[in-house]
Amino acid sequence: MTLEEAVNKTFEIISHYESGAYIDLEHLRRMMRGLSGCHAILTKENIEAYNRHNAIMYNFDGSAARAKIEADKEVPELRMTRKLIDTIGKAHDSIRSEIYIIKQEQ
Repeated sequence: MTLEEAVNKTFEIISHYESGAYIDLEHLRRMMRGLSGCHAILTKENIEAYNRHNAIMYNFDGSAARAKIEADKEVPELRMTRKLIDTIGKAHDSIRSEIYIIKQEQ
């Protein structure tokens, strides 16, 4: 799965979950599996982006502040993947809570 596919799948799952449509236990479990897979892809991409970002900062001729600006400009995926990983974590927690509630009601 590519980064773009992981991003699209993440937002598709979250949109479906947030739509308020009735979702049974099995659908919630599938959503969690899907989000977990996207989390793994995004984590891998985040590590690669972090390494590229650090290489730019290390090899930059100039101040550390200017190096960071350049690295941020050259590797926007670093911030994006961090934010998406955080979003997935929050969605995962919400779905987990809903699964717990459904199980308690059964």
